[in-house]
Amino acid sequence: MTWKTLVKDGFEGPFQDWSGIGELTVPYGWMPIWTQGTETGIDHRPECDRETVRVRSGQAAAKMFSTHASHTGALAKRLQVRAGASIRAVAHGATFSIKAGHALRLGIDPEGGLDHESESIQWSSWWGQYNDDWEAEQYHEFSVAVQSPSDYVTVFLYSHSDYKASTVAAYWDDVLIEQNVDDAPGPGPAPDDLIGVLGEIRDVLKGIEQKL
Repeated sequence: MTWKTLVKDGFEGPFQDWSGIGELTVPYGWMPIWTQGTETGIDHRPECDRETVRVRSGQAAAKMFSTHASHTGALAKRLQVRAGASIRAVAHGATFSIKAGHALRLGIDPEGGLDHESESIQWSSWWGQYNDDWEAEQYHEFSVAVQSPSDYVTVFLYSHSDYKASTVAAYWDDVLIEQNVDDAPGPGPAPDDLIGVLGEIRDVLKGIEQKL
């Protein structure tokens, strides 16, 4: 298989305040999505920022976090792809939280939607505080692959905590999104072949007309 890189993002580039909101500073080209709870401290809108300490490589990572609250949210990126192509993504995530039941996963919506709870999303396995190999601030590799029926896919770097805590933080770094170029449609019939097919159709129609 031959893969073409669509995104290779170590979050070394610029960050911006999403919709002008200073608490939602995200990597350029990504957007924050979250579940808004109705109970104080439960599913609170997370904050986002550039992380320069807990990084996997380079000088920066992307951070989604909440303080004295739980959260459910994601950093999302919508990409134009070729319909029918295989798409795969790899991302590295780490967590820091205190008894919050915090876990991460990576997802791709092959239909290109922006609903992080959509049933069409295909997810990697969860990884976080419930896993035996979990360690705070240790990066873990996530991967997922889909075949997209549409011209767009959306990648989600998803973070969820079951309980509120003084700090619940997710860190993401080194994201790679690729498209399989071997899935390109084959060449169409040559002009001479099309002429032959049209001739056969004409002969069939004449035969039907004679019988009528």
